[in-house]
Amino acid sequence: MKRLTRWLGVGLGVGLSIWLGVMALATSPASAQEKLLSVRTSQDFELALEQVQDVLRQHGFSVAHIQKCDSGLQGMGYKTDDYKIVFFGRVEEVRALSRQYPDLVPLFPFKLAIYTQGDATVLSVLNPESVAPLLDADPALQQQLQAWGKDFRAVLADMQTLKVAQATLQ
Repeated sequence: MKRLTRWLGVGLGVGLSIWLGVMALATSPASAQEKLLSVRTSQDFELALEQVQDVLRQHGFSVAHIQKCDSGLQGMGYKTDDYKIVFFGRVEEVRALSRQYPDLVPLFPFKLAIYTQGDATVLSVLNPESVAPLLDADPALQQQLQAWGKDFRAVLADMQTLKVAQATLQ
């Protein structure tokens, strides 16, 4: 992992996340489900983007940046209507863990992809537990990765609940 971190460089955390995502999807479907946490919703893309920011904040995360990716993907030949990456994290947690575990730096901030696929809006985030083998994680780090996995699942579950609440109100 240290060689991979040096090769990618600290500023290329997005590259590592994309690589991990591709690796997750390149494996068996059951394995990919464990490595990539996703939820599909019938919510409008812009509404889902707005709501996921609120849900992340409710779970103690700060949203650092939202990056539009549609034109870049279209430039590479992909057809997509909407595709954005939400960069998020807990600032103090990231600072402390970056000092304690420098190999984690490429993962920060976390990235949540939100994109349209047909009539659905899809939200996906890398399951942090899936990187434990790459990091030779000690028990304390494994526990932290599991806690983040639980938090990310809760965020996605809340997005499903909001979809149900929104449908009920209409």
